[in-house]
Amino acid sequence: MANTVLRRVEPNEFQSFGKRTIMEDMQTAVARLREASRQAARHLGFLESRYSETGCTHSQCHVLVELDHRRRVTVGELAGILLQDVSSTSRTIRSLVDHGFVQVLTDSEDGRRRQLHLTPAGREKVREIHAVADQQTRTALELLNPADQAIVVRGMSLYAQALARSNKLTEVEIRPIIPDDDEAMSAVIHLVMSEFGAEGNGMSIGDPEVEGMYEAYRQEQSAYFVAVKGRTLLGGAGLAPLAGSSDKGVCELRKIYVMPAGRGMGLGRKLMDRCLEAAREMGYGQIYLETLDNMFHARHLFEKYGFRYLDEPLGETGHHSCTMWAIRDL
Repeated sequence: MANTVLRRVEPNEFQSFGKRTIMEDMQTAVARLREASRQAARHLGFLESRYSETGCTHSQCHVLVELDHRRRVTVGELAGILLQDVSSTSRTIRSLVDHGFVQVLTDSEDGRRRQLHLTPAGREKVREIHAVADQQTRTALELLNPADQAIVVRGMSLYAQALARSNKLTEVEIRPIIPDDDEAMSAVIHLVMSEFGAEGNGMSIGDPEVEGMYEAYRQEQSAYFVAVKGRTLLGGAGLAPLAGSSDKGVCELRKIYVMPAGRGMGLGRKLMDRCLEAAREMGYGQIYLETLDNMFHARHLFEKYGFRYLDEPLGETGHHSCTMWAIRDL
């Protein structure tokens, strides 16, 4: 490893500032955002049983606003939108029916389907809710200059999107591969590699292990993990000794692929974390990988984790069509 030459890092590539600094920055960000969220919740009146002078609970306001957006929806569909269980949503609906704001009607095309509708009184209540909320928001924003207003709006939007992706990730299990995963994992590898044109000689898509991942990673100092949501396999990643290397302290990160349906929620990071953890447990000191120039999302992940690009490949993986090589310490 002493004679390894590092490739020059381009300006737009990730600069590693070290685990300690990154961790401290994240801890500070988490603390500040949580404090701001608590203060915002209090000033918005979320700790009160009713929302301002509307006379409605916060849950009732959310239901009425969503019904106004969608016009017709079932209790089950509304529960999914509100990220609540059906029983909680049903209780809120019953209270709104009692107040005359919502009515439950039978679908004309499916007699078993019950749809929720706003009554005229319900639509009037929604207008009242919007008026109160708009005024509250406008009053606060007007205290900021235009640049800060844009920061607040964009920041809130990005944070809401990140929370949504994070919630989806909690539904995904990362576990060791089992024999029943072989067919699905092979399909993932073929789909993703074909997506990036990574086919033909010198590509890992042609490795014999692709058709039998479980058995291939039962070998000593190896492991493979899959990401599963319910019965759907969304991706996988593994590690094994670096083929052709005399340095037993170096392993190779292998076949880290995520289906399109699993992207954008931090699944790649979760797989990476599990592989790095396993590599440390096995006593490896470094982890090496090979990739392609056009796998931009994968490269971003690798750079974020502090992988350093190399001028030439290490070991003898047989993947001579790969165009980029990187390594990091564990």
